[in-house]
Amino acid sequence: MGNEKIKYKGQEIIENLDSILTRDHFHFELKGLTKSTRDVVNEVVQRILDKIGANPLTSFHLFSGLMEALLNAVKGNTRFVIFKDELLSKLQSSGQTPEQEAEELLDTILETEPLRDAMQRYIVPDKIKKNVQKILTLQDKKRTKKINLSPQDQEFLELVREKSKKYNLKISMKIEIRETELYIRIRNDSPIMGMDLSRIQKSRQLHAELAKEGKSAEFFRPDFLDEKESAGFGIAMVDEGFYNLGLDPLECFSIQTSKHATSVYLSYPIEALQKMEF
Repeated sequence: MGNEKIKYKGQEIIENLDSILTRDHFHFELKGLTKSTRDVVNEVVQRILDKIGANPLTSFHLFSGLMEALLNAVKGNTRFVIFKDELLSKLQSSGQTPEQEAEELLDTILETEPLRDAMQRYIVPDKIKKNVQKILTLQDKKRTKKINLSPQDQEFLELVREKSKKYNLKISMKIEIRETELYIRIRNDSPIMGMDLSRIQKSRQLHAELAKEGKSAEFFRPDFLDEKESAGFGIAMVDEGFYNLGLDPLECFSIQTSKHATSVYLSYPIEALQKMEF
């Protein structure tokens, strides 16, 4: 019975947080990154930092980096939905490929990394980036009720929601309090394209070179920051959070991708969080 899993939703997590925190490992599934979700994650993280005796000043850098990583996961799944839809549309556009055959061809392409990366050249990256930003903006407006969305925008969001549900793309977060580290793994059900991963790696290396010179913040100047799709502000912000904690993100933060998922691994040495030598 001691290992029995108990599932809580939303506010139930906060209401049962004392009992939840008797454990040293936690698993969360996220459908998105709404304000209520951010509030729950923030409360959980703050309480975990208290539990390990972290310096309170560490929380901003750790939590902001975590939010960027989660937002990247949300964007990754949204981007993949749009990519699949655009690719399917192109496969069917000639009128010579029956719908069922197009679906099967799409599955084959997505299962094969070289084909998947090759097909990216046929999908306009700017169009994907524009649609992802539109979706996030409309979702934020709908959530905060800043304005009433037009019928066209409502229809657009509903179509995206239906496609996301069809593909069943999820986001999970695992947090473990280990003997010497606070370990966090974030996983989303979509791959990073090969060209995008290469840009991310080059961008992170440039950021690291600036950090060695004590100028990591200069990376956010327009002449340094690579704002191409999948290789822009978010990853750099996660890295910067580690630099601000006096840690090397190339040692503490890694990204792995497969044909079905992308996983981000974050490791925060507990001693560093407690001493806060930065």
